[in-house]
Amino acid sequence: MGSAVVVTTAVLAGSGTAQAFPLPGGEFLPNGSLGAPVVPKAELDKSFRALTKAMAKNLPGRVGVAITPVNGDTPTSFGSLKTARAWSTLKVPVAIAAQRKLGPAVLAEETKSIELSDNEAAEALWGALGGGAASVDAVTAVLREGHDVRTRVDSELTDSYPGLTRWDLTDQSIFAAHLPCLPGTGEVIGHMRNVGPNQQWGVARPKGKGVSAAVKGGWGPATGTGGKNVVRQLAVVWTPAGAYGVSLAALPASGSLTDGNAMVTRVGQWLLRNIGKFPAGRCPGL
Repeated sequence: MGSAVVVTTAVLAGSGTAQAFPLPGGEFLPNGSLGAPVVPKAELDKSFRALTKAMAKNLPGRVGVAITPVNGDTPTSFGSLKTARAWSTLKVPVAIAAQRKLGPAVLAEETKSIELSDNEAAEALWGALGGGAASVDAVTAVLREGHDVRTRVDSELTDSYPGLTRWDLTDQSIFAAHLPCLPGTGEVIGHMRNVGPNQQWGVARPKGKGVSAAVKGGWGPATGTGGKNVVRQLAVVWTPAGAYGVSLAALPASGSLTDGNAMVTRVGQWLLRNIGKFPAGRCPGL
């Protein structure tokens, strides 16, 4: 996903139909305005291939990662896993939409849906947005504001949290890159900095002076209602040089969540070791 790959997502039966929402501020910021990579992409590709080759011995399967400078719109990506169901990572825009509409009235559900990844709390937030097409449009508006121009939010039932939505890693990293710059997102980001043990993997525990992260994990069947699981993580990583929007995903051959978490962590560790080799960004005015 060095350049975004268009993936057409079919709307599930009974889903709401999202409207088209304009982007804020008109033109995208070109990636070059945020600084050039320290090393050529080919060198990073080689390093990532070495990582996946080493992982294949004990953790076979498919992985992917995309990284975008904060306030930028040009992701850099690695790996064979390009898209997957969003699962609980979509709770981030759902929580933002609900918080904007209802404020303190949904604080308890917002906290549980992000920090504990509580599904009942997320469904309550979804329902509070009106359910069905109303909820689809409210969450889509947040995605579009975050410069994700392609993801279609899907809901099988009017009151069902739409975790089956397919969210490309490139699109998710772009959204994550704009998340800290959007108005009124500080509360949700605060929850992402305080996630529970069931989400403490990937880039959740960065090391180094001045390096921190806010994350939201997601996991569930890759297809159908059972079988092999996919593990995902949406994150914002801050460093002294600037910040990044990150999307990580793993589809372990074993299908186990334990292996998926371990794979996402291995990829996250690789990214954190190399993060200074990517262009960083900052929100406007900072």
